[in-house]
Amino acid sequence: MKFARKYLSLGERFEERGKYVKAERLYVRALRLIEGKVDATSEELIPYLYNLGYIQAAQDDNSESVKTFGRLLPILLKKHGQSHIDVQEIRDVLDVIHAEIGIPSQAINS
Repeated sequence: MKFARKYLSLGERFEERGKYVKAERLYVRALRLIEGKVDATSEELIPYLYNLGYIQAAQDDNSESVKTFGRLLPILLKKHGQSHIDVQEIRDVLDVIHAEIGIPSQAINS
């Protein structure tokens, strides 16, 4: 998990400099490393899925960001419940992405 955190941190630095492609590669690498060590619904996945989903959305990779946020949302729901701000944030982001690709928001919020 040490290397996964290092890749995550390095990805954040590249993202801050606007180097999204490099940041995404590092986030994917970090996620793959952490996935091998934790359960598929582990709360430890939250920062990895969160960062990856946002960087994918920033690059207009809507299908991948929807998949990533789709994995993140159930973990956040389990940890925080329906009304938590993080849950609402991801739902709002998914609503925007779905609107861009023409899918009604009720499809994801039910």
